[in-house]
Amino acid sequence: MSEWTRTPSKRKTEYGFIYYGGACRDDYPNFRVYDQGGGNTIVTLQKPALIALLEAQVKLARALGWSKARIQGNQKAIDGKKYPEGRPIEVLPGTNRTCETQAALFKSDSSRYADPRYTGHTRGLAIDRSNDQPNLVIVDRCLAAEGWNKVRPDDEPWHLSYFLSI
Repeated sequence: MSEWTRTPSKRKTEYGFIYYGGACRDDYPNFRVYDQGGGNTIVTLQKPALIALLEAQVKLARALGWSKARIQGNQKAIDGKKYPEGRPIEVLPGTNRTCETQAALFKSDSSRYADPRYTGHTRGLAIDRSNDQPNLVIVDRCLAAEGWNKVRPDDEPWHLSYFLSI
């Protein structure tokens, strides 16, 4: 795991390079869009973070007793390659924010929202998962196994960052 930096950086993860640090960015070249189904929640993540989310969902499906055939039959394509999707982990709308939106939120309540320079929400490296979904302990264990971590588990148990402490 890496700490945040004031200078633009990239770091290799199991699923490829992630970009972080420096001024707020919401336009990295490896951003990918993921529709969790029916257009209800659209998530934009850096490609390695998205693959890690899909892999966590596969782990969740296995933990909940899904058959291999069911998991393989439920796939998403990223850059032309199909990945098993597993059982969707419910991600909250509003997980992705532009730098402009994050700056406005921070200005409105700096005790609740992060400075846009230091958040993973604009960079495609953070998700807010629903606290209302079943099997939260298993969900969190599957996310952690794929590099997602809770930076502030006591006051933001829904917020997870991929590979970084942001």
